[in-house]
Amino acid sequence: MIDTVTNTVEATVPVGSLPFGVTVTPDGKHAYVTNIGSNTVSVIDTATNTVEAATIGVGNSPFGVGIIPDVPFLAFGANLVLALEVGARNQDSFGLQSRFILSSTAPAINPITQPVTLQAGTFAATIPPGSIVETKQGFFVFAGVINGVAVQAAIEHTGTLQYAFQAKAVHANLTGTKNPVTVRLSIGVDSGTTSVTAHISP
Repeated sequence: MIDTVTNTVEATVPVGSLPFGVTVTPDGKHAYVTNIGSNTVSVIDTATNTVEAATIGVGNSPFGVGIIPDVPFLAFGANLVLALEVGARNQDSFGLQSRFILSSTAPAINPITQPVTLQAGTFAATIPPGSIVETKQGFFVFAGVINGVAVQAAIEHTGTLQYAFQAKAVHANLTGTKNPVTVRLSIGVDSGTTSVTAHISP
């Protein structure tokens, strides 16, 4: 790890065998290093200069690595209802209704093969690729449990580059969430973030 102001080495981080390529996330919080000799990619936490547990096994002799930045939605709006159970752990719930429009230059979305990540306040969950199915009516739906939270989600194509997204979560932990609430949705590399004044009960 090099201090770019003084051009001096701050720390040396042990990674895999024969490290070669490196890239840093746009937020600067992680660095990814390809290890040609061990066929892995090491994930470094730049705040602590340590390798995280999530070392990624890949194909033979990885040498290049890059990050595709998120492509923002052209428009994103949402309504959010929160039910917070004071004093009860992991008993919060929420319902979200939202609409978004893709930019004309954005990659097309495919919720069946792409990860879908939702953040509502302090809650975040990712629906893994292959978990969402398409109904005969053309809706993309998911119903399952993610990290102990019962999650339901549906995506509807409503017009040219226009979509509706609905989600419901039960047995979630929304501790610390208060208005205005940050809502973020990403599907593949397409994403949107908005600030919502939620209806909160009790």
